[in-house]
Amino acid sequence: MGRLSIVVLFTPELARQREFYEKSLGLGAAHAATRWVQFGTRDAALALRELEAGQKPRIELGFDVGPLEGRLSQLAARGVTPAGKVEESADCRIARVADPEGNVIQLVERRKPTAAGPWPRLSHAIVNAQSFEACARFYHDALGFKIAEEREHWMEFDTGGARLTLHAWRDADGLPLSPEQRVSFALMDDDLDAWADELRERGVRFATTPTEEEIGRMAEVEDADGWFVVLRGPSPDVPIEESLAEDYADEEGTRIEQIRKTTDAEPGARPGFGSRKLARKKIERVATKGFDALQRTREPSGTRPERGPGTFSPGGGAGAPRPFTPRPPRPEGARPYSPAAGSQPRPDRPAGSPGGRPFTPREDRPPRPDGPRPYTPRPEGARPFTPRPDRPAGAGPRPFTPRPGGPPRRDGPGGGPRPGGPRPGGPREGGPPRGPRRDER
Repeated sequence: MGRLSIVVLFTPELARQREFYEKSLGLGAAHAATRWVQFGTRDAALALRELEAGQKPRIELGFDVGPLEGRLSQLAARGVTPAGKVEESADCRIARVADPEGNVIQLVERRKPTAAGPWPRLSHAIVNAQSFEACARFYHDALGFKIAEEREHWMEFDTGGARLTLHAWRDADGLPLSPEQRVSFALMDDDLDAWADELRERGVRFATTPTEEEIGRMAEVEDADGWFVVLRGPSPDVPIEESLAEDYADEEGTRIEQIRKTTDAEPGARPGFGSRKLARKKIERVATKGFDALQRTREPSGTRPERGPGTFSPGGGAGAPRPFTPRPPRPEGARPYSPAAGSQPRPDRPAGSPGGRPFTPREDRPPRPDGPRPYTPRPEGARPFTPRPDRPAGAGPRPFTPRPGGPPRRDGPGGGPRPGGPRPGGPREGGPPRGPRRDER
């Protein structure tokens, strides 16, 4: 597009407004005519123009463009039509367009350049938009302004020395008063507090006293028509963490991209001007990214261990990979795996492969009349069963073999009572109690 070249205040009382800006604020007039006064401000000009009878006060922003016809054709292709006819004067030609909220924008084709004044600097023109998304698309997509900086609640466009700033209209804190009007502007001085003391000596009453805001130190005064004029100090220095984070801020996308994705956003969900809490969260998040970027730039190469595949450890650090240990084979003769009824087949076992033999009750064994035999635990202290190593599995109990030369047993082969009577000391220790002898029954 072009640079922001002039801010024009249309006033019904030109003399009264001129007296305020010259005598109260101390601005010097660079050009004056019957219905026109231009002050010698830097970067962009501040001008007063007398209104026709019956018109309301307003503020128009003027931007220098190239050949006016070519610019108007380009805007017509983007759906922007001029408001009224082209105004001709000895110094320039002016065409006017309106943004989505009706604010008038001047497209100025100058026949000769304007000279900048010495003091103060007109640093910003501010549009306080209710339809923030629609205005952002208009100034960025239609007029072609490039975004210089953006935060949660405002967007600043690169328009030369003086910047165009788009603010969400709703004010979260209610401290600044300039957002109450649709368009405002800011005058900057390197020592705002000294300038404020000088203005107090002239009898100027501040609408808001010098206060630290997120954009820097600022104050506000009210002119003769009721416009709130922003007085600013120098912009705060950008921390090195935040400047480094600009290279990494593209992961969340720009605000314009977010606006394109959410064109039907509710007005109440937008943050407002002066919302320091939201801006502080944004700054902290960006500063964290910048600090991480700064730490990465300070680390020498090769100090951070590279993590390869298979080196994950539960603690989050890089560890050695755990070696693979195969499962031991199943012992010979062990029962193979048999899936339960209704279970899904295993993907690693082909269909029809032999599995475990299912349980089949014996048909030649009648069921017990008194039900299954209950389990009887071994008495406490009984000697545990120890298999004989010289006896093969499944051989059954070893048959009784009497000792050679020993007396025959009554309950064994050959019969006869045990010589010497019953075992002294009663039944065997650790075994079950003996029943009554046959001769005692």
